[in-house]
Amino acid sequence: MPMGSFAILLPLDADYKVLGYFNKEGKSEFGITNDLFLRLNLDHSKDEFTLLKLKDHRLFSYLYNFKGKLARKASGVIVGLLLNENDEPEKFRSALKEGAEAVEVLGLAILTMNPEEFEPLLKDIYLEHLEPLVDILKPEALKASVIATTKLMLSGGKQERKIAQDLLKKVEEGEHTKITENFNNANNALKMLEYEKASKFFKRSAEIAEELYIIDIAESLREKANFSGDVPSMAKARDKLINEARNFLRGEDFHSAYISYKKASELSKKLVDFGKEEEYRLKSKALEEFYKVDEKFKKK
Repeated sequence: MPMGSFAILLPLDADYKVLGYFNKEGKSEFGITNDLFLRLNLDHSKDEFTLLKLKDHRLFSYLYNFKGKLARKASGVIVGLLLNENDEPEKFRSALKEGAEAVEVLGLAILTMNPEEFEPLLKDIYLEHLEPLVDILKPEALKASVIATTKLMLSGGKQERKIAQDLLKKVEEGEHTKITENFNNANNALKMLEYEKASKFFKRSAEIAEELYIIDIAESLREKANFSGDVPSMAKARDKLINEARNFLRGEDFHSAYISYKKASELSKKLVDFGKEEEYRLKSKALEEFYKVDEKFKKK
């Protein structure tokens, strides 16, 4: 489970503004320094998601670009999670996107908020959006969410009351439990590396959630379906690049080899496979230096 979260605003008239922090255990010594922001900003200039490994923390963050009126004052926001060593970053992709979108909903007010004003809101955003999806997809949590929606609808017009009654009937019949079942089946398929199968289960889970008017969860599940569906083609492209890099090395074409490893590193980042991202990035960097030295002495 993550230890907490943070949010950094990117104003157009300044470098950055730390909106605030949320730590589940209370006070924390963690803070965004100028050097840390520079590292985050540099990584996010290349990718919307990034993982930083620090001495005492692992930070998984997402850069969200604002739209509309807010975009005239700030380019966007970086929302991040403080992860434990056993936390898998890919599980939090959709949660981070939702959290960033929730920050945008606060509108122009965030431009003038101080941490004392923003941090209670960040806590709410964390508990609603940034906790692992598995926790809010338990049948009892889903049932409570649907019932909360029906209570609002029952005070509405005739059409809304009819929808509310239909939703209550579906909950009584256990329709909400199918969201959990499909989600669990999808995760099991992922463990077996059956990405297309997982994508179908996530998609079905999203469709049921949408039918039950649990829209935010439906969007998260659809995001996971899309990502799982893209994994096979990206992984195949990465494998091709690695094979190319090795073939280039056999032919002592160090320039082409480091380029292929660099592209493989970039694809690994998109796959949220940060172990391979680091491996291929370091290999690319080493080969680039070797190529430069080799070229230098060839000219002599």
